[in-house]
Amino acid sequence: MEASIIDFMGYRGNETYIESLNYDLDFLRIVIAAGSNLRIEVCFHQPIGFRCLDEGDLLEFWSNKTVTDNWLLRIHDSGWLAQENHRDGFLSKHSALNEFLVKGQNECLNVLSTVKPTINLI
Repeated sequence: MEASIIDFMGYRGNETYIESLNYDLDFLRIVIAAGSNLRIEVCFHQPIGFRCLDEGDLLEFWSNKTVTDNWLLRIHDSGWLAQENHRDGFLSKHSALNEFLVKGQNECLNVLSTVKPTINLI
């Protein structure tokens, strides 16, 4: 699997927890607890889809040091988007989709979106 880091100068660790998420058809807003006292908001505008899984259900990704050492990544191949692209009924495969991984210590979110997220300290 190939992945690249979505750099955020406000936090460069990997001790993150997904605290909450809110989806209102226009935005997917994810609040991340990072380190001991930081809160980070990651927002995707009109995502195509998202899924939340326990990190134990994503074991095939943990052999990649880029993934284990970071918390926000773009997945370039062999992720959820690659799985969906094999389905005949997945019509969004013809759009310019990207897959992002928001990694927490317990839950992890895969997000399919045509645009990068906005990231802010809150």
